[in-house]
Amino acid sequence: MKACDHPSVGLCWNSNPTDLMGGTSVKPAFDLLKPWIRNVHINELWNDYPWRELFTLLRESGYQRYTLCEIQETSDPVRLMKYYRGLWRELTRA
Repeated sequence: MKACDHPSVGLCWNSNPTDLMGGTSVKPAFDLLKPWIRNVHINELWNDYPWRELFTLLRESGYQRYTLCEIQETSDPVRLMKYYRGLWRELTRA
């Protein structure tokens, strides 16, 4: 990313188990990529991933963009978006 050095180029944080350093923390990987994170991909928030740590790091970095959610289809998308909005607020609570 340093070699590219262009404001239109960024990264998507993909929320994979390989992000975990030492098996528990995403902070070392997040800190390396933080300047270029332009998008965040999450999936079901009950899987074994340090969601609160990730959301805290996003809040602390000033991230104010979108989160792509890879989840099952729903017949009530507005309700689901409100649910995920509530989760965002809870997971970024200081």
